Amino acid sequence: MSEVVAPEYERFITAERRAKRLAVVDAHAMREGATSQAVFIKDGQASELMRVAARRAAGFFHPTQRTEVVWVDGDNELAVNLATLRVKLADGLIGVIIPVRCDQVGSVEIEVIFAVGSAASPSGLYASSLRRPRGPAVIVDAWGDALVAFGWQCVVGLVSGIAGATGKDARGNLLVPVEMNAARGGIQILPMARHRFAGSSGLTSTTKGTS
Repeated sequence: MSEVVAPEYERFITAERRAKRLAVVDAHAMREGATSQAVFIKDGQASELMRVAARRAAGFFHPTQRTEVVWVDGDNELAVNLATLRVKLADGLIGVIIPVRCDQVGSVEIEVIFAVGSAASPSGLYASSLRRPRGPAVIVDAWGDALVAFGWQCVVGLVSGIAGATGKDARGNLLVPVEMNAARGGIQILPMARHRFAGSSGLTSTTKGTS
């Protein structure tokens, strides 16, 4: 997960706070494991913010005029359109619709569906997906695994980016997502202060070395 929050996510959080839909995070109160107010992304905004994650997943961390990337595997090539990628939501489901183009079939859309938590049945950050996305066999046979991985990277990039944009914890680290729920009307993300782990927490090992 990138430690640099995309400006689009920061602007979204700022707008939510101006509209009084989201409170400012009190970093002093965000001890490890503490959660802050959940962030709700409406269906209409989810696609726009997911495109930000798609650009970053493709390696574009700065403003660019490029709207697609080309994947190459031997003699196979697939152009992935980042500008029109979109999201389709249902209760407990996030569909990432990836527009692609190749010589064999021209321009088509590939749908990668992730089963995630819902308000009635939360599941943290757990998600599952079919091994084969929906789309023409000639594309899915060659690029199915890569498209599922790219779709998941987009989802993770979105929820981690939004959680990080909400603020920092008591140790100065960006908040991380601990739960995401999907509904027909949008995606809800619950930010949390990170837990400490040996090596980054300042904890001292009690194991004595031997010589």
